[in-house]
Amino acid sequence: MSDHLAAKPDQASSAAPLAVNLTAVHHQLEGWKSEFGAAFLLALSGGSDSLALCHLVADWAGDAGAHVHVVSVDHGLRPTSRADAEQAMAWANALGLTGEIVSLEGQPASGVQEWARRARYQKLDQIAQNVGARVILLGHTRDDQVETIAWRLSRDSGLDGLAGMASLANNPAATSQPQSLLGRPLLDLKRADLRAWLEDRSQSWLEDDSNQNLRFARVRTRQKLGALKEVGGDVDAFVRIGALAEELRRAQEAACEALLSRSNLGFVGDGWTLAAEPFFNSNALLVERALGWLIQSLSGIDHAPDTDKLSRLRHALTTDRPGRRTLAGLIMTIRHGQFIIQPAPPRRGQKPNIIQSEAGAWARLAAVSRQTHRFVTEPARILSQDGLTSTR
Repeated sequence: MSDHLAAKPDQASSAAPLAVNLTAVHHQLEGWKSEFGAAFLLALSGGSDSLALCHLVADWAGDAGAHVHVVSVDHGLRPTSRADAEQAMAWANALGLTGEIVSLEGQPASGVQEWARRARYQKLDQIAQNVGARVILLGHTRDDQVETIAWRLSRDSGLDGLAGMASLANNPAATSQPQSLLGRPLLDLKRADLRAWLEDRSQSWLEDDSNQNLRFARVRTRQKLGALKEVGGDVDAFVRIGALAEELRRAQEAACEALLSRSNLGFVGDGWTLAAEPFFNSNALLVERALGWLIQSLSGIDHAPDTDKLSRLRHALTTDRPGRRTLAGLIMTIRHGQFIIQPAPPRRGQKPNIIQSEAGAWARLAAVSRQTHRFVTEPARILSQDGLTSTR
């Protein structure tokens, strides 16, 4: 057994009745099962959050007729990482769930945390595709949501950043079509409640030493939030901020979608084309969000360019002599009243840019625009009544 094991069950909980709303979690899982199928992937680290998720899902899956494949990722970042993964899988097996342990290779000299995150989600996407699962279940809790919003607030992340993590989102590292989805059914639950619940079940969990390492921004953010609590601060206010930001983002996205409809967005040759006048004469924030969508969908980059770059691009394209502009490997021009975005020729010695098919570009646009579930579940069919050109 790993020496990272926290021997919590020996310390019986004297807490009041648990605030774990099992019914709400199971209802959400049932909804995803109805929409995306009975197969699920569950990412299990062996920490308290993912282990609580494992218990909740195991309790639900049998009667629900769901098929759950558990994956424990050995990142190779700690001497005990393999033993930790094996312990996590043993706990899953004891609950009647099966799965596999996978290892990540190619660790870089720098940017290890970002590499580990992306490599993990890529691996989970591949396995989800292999087992026929659309939704990858993650153990993020309300505590993680608070930390995420607080950290993004400190970095001036804008509206999207303040909206926090969604309970269901596209996997940013997915290469499969349709894209795998990240499901977070525990976002409304507090870690302390989940740990008390595990204690009542005599279930131990693993502690990650990196959670105490001040080199990591999330750890520093957690400490600052702890200090805020000590002086009576309301950390749950971050969740309320996130909920408000999410509502505002949804409204802005709907308006942005309508803008693309008015501008007659279409796909011609190897890129996007739309009417320049109605597009650029609209609200600046909507234009910049739409530019981000179009660029991200065609270039294949993980995230839209930052707001400063999009603002400069919009200003440059709306001058009297806009000329050609390049960003993220794409060329943007205005010709004969049409705004055109297409892949730029590769520079000498560089690999050619990936050319999206029409169906692939619409599918990517559906994914990055984060619109209605019909966009997510049927990404290659963007219906004209929803604001974009049909690809039936």
